[in-house]
Amino acid sequence: MIFTTPEFVLFAVLFFGLYPFMRGFGRKAFLLAASYLFYACWDWRFLFLLWSVTGVSFYLARGIDRSESRQKRKVFLGLALGFCLGELFLFKYCDFFIDSANALLGACGLGALSGGLQLVLPVGISFYVFQTLSYVIDVYKKEIRADADLLDFALYVAYFPQLVAGPIERAQSLLPQIQNLDAVYEKRDSSGIGLIALGAFKKAVIADNLALYVDALYDPNIHPYPAGLWIGTLAFAIQIYCDFSGYSDIATGLSRLIGIDLMTNFESPYASLGPNEFWRRWHISLSTWLRDYLYFSLGGSRCSAFKTARNILIVMALAGLWHGAGWNFVLWGVAIGTMQVIARTPPFKGLQTQIDRLPRFAQMPARFLQHLCFLFIILLDWALFRCSSLDHCKAVFKGLFSFNRFNNYLFQEAVAKGNDQRVILLILLCCAGVMLFHCLYRKSSKDLVQTLWKAPLFVKVTVCTLLLFASMLYAPEAPPPFIYFQF
Repeated sequence: MIFTTPEFVLFAVLFFGLYPFMRGFGRKAFLLAASYLFYACWDWRFLFLLWSVTGVSFYLARGIDRSESRQKRKVFLGLALGFCLGELFLFKYCDFFIDSANALLGACGLGALSGGLQLVLPVGISFYVFQTLSYVIDVYKKEIRADADLLDFALYVAYFPQLVAGPIERAQSLLPQIQNLDAVYEKRDSSGIGLIALGAFKKAVIADNLALYVDALYDPNIHPYPAGLWIGTLAFAIQIYCDFSGYSDIATGLSRLIGIDLMTNFESPYASLGPNEFWRRWHISLSTWLRDYLYFSLGGSRCSAFKTARNILIVMALAGLWHGAGWNFVLWGVAIGTMQVIARTPPFKGLQTQIDRLPRFAQMPARFLQHLCFLFIILLDWALFRCSSLDHCKAVFKGLFSFNRFNNYLFQEAVAKGNDQRVILLILLCCAGVMLFHCLYRKSSKDLVQTLWKAPLFVKVTVCTLLLFASMLYAPEAPPPFIYFQF
């Protein structure tokens, strides 16, 4: 069930029509039932997977909390990590490693292993597994107490606004709000409507329309050529941001109408001047999760320069693998990690300080040049992310850096699937608008909507109406699912 479809609109109308009349246990039970119904609309069979992760994590966390023996606590933690990560590996990575092993054995002239399991990937499994793991680890570290109410914990895992694509919430923030649903509902915020309207506009008007051309220009069956690939890569950079941040905006907006506040997941990432700043502003819930539970566990930056670089590369490689079971995703993560390591070396570490020391008239051009150089590198990294395989990566990068003249016939063939020959104008307008917004407004969508909500009621109603109307009028007939649903 996609947020921008009529089916979800009906679901939301029924939910918010009944939710205000619920109280206490009934309110929690109703919200949990709605969350399970929302998830079952994708495939009801995967509810059993969601229930198993919920039940095992709940009881093992209780065992950790009750046990005074360090050894028993470790055993319970190991069982929880093994079960949750085991299910994630089975459904998401098993075939990937089997195929990789078969390719390696084939290259060595040895026999292949048996075929993969060909299991369907449960939607949102990476998100709710990571959210559950953070809870169990925090209980083990004695940062929180294990929840004694299975209903509360089940809601923490299955809370429908952020169930299938985040943000990946922490128990310290989300659980207390779930435990006091009646109290938080009294503090619900109508600005959630503005976030829903903004998110729907990003997804339906910008991301979904650009997706038509990105898919065509990145089609592995079409001969790649420079102009089309650069246009497609630039369009994909805007598409993936508007798609994923649009989901986060809608999720946060829905949650605000319930009275629950979710964490900020994006904060103008394309306004960044370097890779470290970009990773802090992009998919914040994942970057902070990896920092707190993996990077710090490896030693973080409190070690030698070599070990720090090693830690960064390990974390970013796993961040790439989290996004998808493919070597192109691993390369994408390693590329960002390599940029972060390079940014820590002496020639680049003090770059910002050096620019700040320039005369005033030279600072703005220097920052603009720095911004352009970084965006160019990020575009190359997004090309890795968008490719479907390593062979596709080779073809795309060969095409990006070839110097063949513009082939108008191939370009028209590529954009024919979009049914609109004005693709260049559409992409350039979208890209220019999004980039200009980021450069001028270096804050999150929450901050933008909060600014709007200070305006008179007429202005708020007009802006939200226009955004929602545009989302219905200009949405494709068959909207694609959110990109991060596949992760």
